[in-house]
Amino acid sequence: MDILMFVLFILSAVAAYYLAVQLASYGDGVKEKTKASSAFVGILIGVAISLPELTASVTAIMIDSPDLAMGNLLGSNLFNILALALLDIHYRRQQIMGHTNLESKLYSYLLILMTMVVMMALSLTLPEGIYHVGYTSVVLVFLYFGGIKWINSRSEEKVKRRSRENRRFDDHSKNQVVLHFIIYALLIMAAGSVLTITADQIAQITGLGTTFIGSILVGASTSLPDAVSVATVLKLRNYNMAVSSMLGSSAFNLMLLSFTDAIYFGNNLFQHAAPTHMVTSGGTILMVLIILYSITRKKPRTTFVYILPSLLIAGIYLAAIVVMFLMK
Repeated sequence: MDILMFVLFILSAVAAYYLAVQLASYGDGVKEKTKASSAFVGILIGVAISLPELTASVTAIMIDSPDLAMGNLLGSNLFNILALALLDIHYRRQQIMGHTNLESKLYSYLLILMTMVVMMALSLTLPEGIYHVGYTSVVLVFLYFGGIKWINSRSEEKVKRRSRENRRFDDHSKNQVVLHFIIYALLIMAAGSVLTITADQIAQITGLGTTFIGSILVGASTSLPDAVSVATVLKLRNYNMAVSSMLGSSAFNLMLLSFTDAIYFGNNLFQHAAPTHMVTSGGTILMVLIILYSITRKKPRTTFVYILPSLLIAGIYLAAIVVMFLMK
């Protein structure tokens, strides 16, 4: 029975990754087959890629495991920055951080600010919120949407419509594309639910705790589609979009904490969270600060000097795992 839980977890993680990639692809097909705006499709694909995180956290709340839900979202951010650092090392000759612009910097600021709000909520005893929803959740929602609006108004690059020379869905009708998108969305929700339930069982079997399992195993598993999406963008040499989308996805994860708090009727999600989440949040801030340094520094003369910040990020990630393991 114990082995079965591990097998199901691995299978559901692989399924969530595959389904999220397909979902993003058919989200792009919706744009090709309909008259939907680029902004709408962008939101649609963003939500599609984030469905594993969202479904995993919702399922964790349903099985009364709030630390697993919070660990999933905060752990996803930690893994997102690690993935960005590893991709930066892989594309070290292109020095991708040097090709970013104001947009990536602003997303870094937003992510740091939102994470600091989470840390404050985890460390302080704050007044009761609206019904069972804490004021922290309200602040995170306003920060996210206000920050996104501010970034869009300040961004130097405007999104332009591009004609598609290679249309990928010419052999599909509009109804077929929409149907595939819905089917993959439902399947990924099922995979995310299995992923969370088996992770909760693994936490009990191993004694590692739901916070550690959520932050490391579930967080990394649900973040794989984000990493693959960014890797695809990097292959197209759109370096700024790759960096800003990964940072933006991490900010969106923090906004999802507010939704998770709203559906957790047991109590305020932040007030009773494990102290281990402070390690995840603090590690994320340190890693994003290093990303911000990589973006703003002068161009290094050698590739070895260039990858030092990314190597430091990898070291911080490993250190965070060790600290969380010792605190379990």
